[in-house]
Amino acid sequence: MMRVLLWLLPVVDVFALKRILKYYRSLGVRVPWGHAKAGVIERWVGYIPAGFAISWLAGFWPTFLIALIVLALLGPIELYLMCRGVWPWKFFVGRPFKSTTKIFLLEGYNAIGYYLLGALLAAFIST
Repeated sequence: MMRVLLWLLPVVDVFALKRILKYYRSLGVRVPWGHAKAGVIERWVGYIPAGFAISWLAGFWPTFLIALIVLALLGPIELYLMCRGVWPWKFFVGRPFKSTTKIFLLEGYNAIGYYLLGALLAAFIST
């Protein structure tokens, strides 16, 4: 069952986007519709293929390790920029740190899910 849910992540994300934005609004952050759509496209076109290609070349565990290292190194920088409201996160200006952090963690979890989805797809195909 978990495999089915994992493979449905991209589909669920597309159909639940309005509900996700509504939740973010309840946290006090109005995420523009265009920004949300661009994020979904970025995941479909960027993270799934990147996870697939890296896993195909290096294997699943190195790909997983790369994700952890990138998150550890770039995550704090991205969170800082989000809190400052630097483009493309201008809508975070003046928002509470707690709300911004919640959204950052949810979106980071989602992005890693897409990346690892591509990595798992490569692992399943190559075996």
